[in-house]
Amino acid sequence: MNSSTLLARHLVRRLIESGVSDVVISPGSRNAPLSLAFADARDAGLVRVHVRIDERSAAFFALGVAKASNRYVPVVVTSGTAVANLFPAVLEAYHGDDRLLLLTADRPERLRKTGSNQTTLQHAIFGNFVTKSIDASTPFELNSALAHRGPVHFNLQFDEPLIPDENLDPFENLKFGAPLEKSVVPGEIAISQKKVLVVVGHDRAGFSVESVTSFIQATGGVAISEDPLSFPDAVQHASVILSSEAVRNELEAELVIVIGRTTLHRSFNTYISSAKKIMVIDPRIEDIDTRRSADEVHHVLPQVLATNSDSSWREQWLRYFALAQESISSSTEWSEGRVAAAVSQVKCDALFISSSRPIRDIEAFALGDSRTSAKRIFANRGLAGIDGNISTAMGIATKHERTIALIGDLAFLHDLSSLANQIEENLTLVVVDNDGGGIFSTLPQAGVVHFEEVFGTAHGRSIKKISTAMGLKAVEVDTVSDLLAEIDGDGVGKGIKVVVAKMPSREENAKNLKLINERFASLAAK
Repeated sequence: MNSSTLLARHLVRRLIESGVSDVVISPGSRNAPLSLAFADARDAGLVRVHVRIDERSAAFFALGVAKASNRYVPVVVTSGTAVANLFPAVLEAYHGDDRLLLLTADRPERLRKTGSNQTTLQHAIFGNFVTKSIDASTPFELNSALAHRGPVHFNLQFDEPLIPDENLDPFENLKFGAPLEKSVVPGEIAISQKKVLVVVGHDRAGFSVESVTSFIQATGGVAISEDPLSFPDAVQHASVILSSEAVRNELEAELVIVIGRTTLHRSFNTYISSAKKIMVIDPRIEDIDTRRSADEVHHVLPQVLATNSDSSWREQWLRYFALAQESISSSTEWSEGRVAAAVSQVKCDALFISSSRPIRDIEAFALGDSRTSAKRIFANRGLAGIDGNISTAMGIATKHERTIALIGDLAFLHDLSSLANQIEENLTLVVVDNDGGGIFSTLPQAGVVHFEEVFGTAHGRSIKKISTAMGLKAVEVDTVSDLLAEIDGDGVGKGIKVVVAKMPSREENAKNLKLINERFASLAAK
């Protein structure tokens, strides 16, 4: 057996034995040994193979599968620029603590720095943004490389010949084992404060919804969440409530417990910083966010030994929740916030929320409901970019019967190449089309000289026509009722459908958001 086939088959065997069930492959010559070995494993019923033309899309697709399966998912690419195209997803996986395995094919070490075609210094290209990096030309053991979270990089030197020279069965006598997990020991806390607020970041620091819910209940405190759909018992519309400085002052907490990162609203962080004591719970502080500080830091959810919460504290929050609901209900009927609220209530197995405005609108306008909260909520909050959002949603869809993705028009256009390879699973893309970067109209740069040119970036393109040209089913809607008619109760196994929510001007939406906060502040002052 030639050396390249031996290395590829050995690695594929070990990965399958370690619990890998899906692999994403981008076409190339140097990665042929891996591609063929995984294809053989697929034929043997051992792994599912997904092929994506574009390496950047492939990496985000693998990231989506990893999020949905909570397993390491390899992405296989050839050498050269193909490797560099993985970097955006690597950064997202690193800061999101997601299980992404990078299998990059390389020329033999002797060809580095010789001018050899498609050969660069890719063995350490991802630097500190991977938790483990191995550069190998011969078979090696995985040991504990996949025992933790975060991206891992195996750079594999394949010499010619690149295709098998014999037909032996490479997958006899596999020894399956459970995926390795890093063991952790929780600490213990006793809460003496009466006014306790638990703030849950959108990614929950990687903890399950069930474990976070149990922890919140144990504290006896009030909870707010950047993901209100996963926590229906939390106080909803928190960003509207905290938009008022007077209300923030009245609701000053004695203890704020932050689970994960709070990345959506400045009002959250302003409120948190005013607390008398801050506790942060996030495993990333151990090796990623090492300079993050608080009065007390935990890497795992601690066991609550005692609590002293004040029941009237919740009543204060619920009073302001009712006022926030009142201010929202009097807003524009067709707005980006109303679209987010409508999408959040549609029954599906998984909901992916794009970065920028959609995820903020879900937090501000959506209502968690125990009847519809069974859906799994996903987002790319590691670095919160709009790149790769369609690809991530497609990867997530491969693990669910019905998936909906709420994304903006720029996020759609940014990842358009991902639609060159479509999927058979049911995925509805709800595209909020406001002809440009709507979030900038809500930020301090709104209205500055050259705003429209460098921030608004109107594209003037028809998302519906582009989708149709890509062979997708596509419709446009401009009312909530039409939106629901197109996405509610859709069948299973129909591939990708695009529903374009055509919005008024970006300026009008920003004005609507401002009016909601102003109405709330006025109601709260009475």
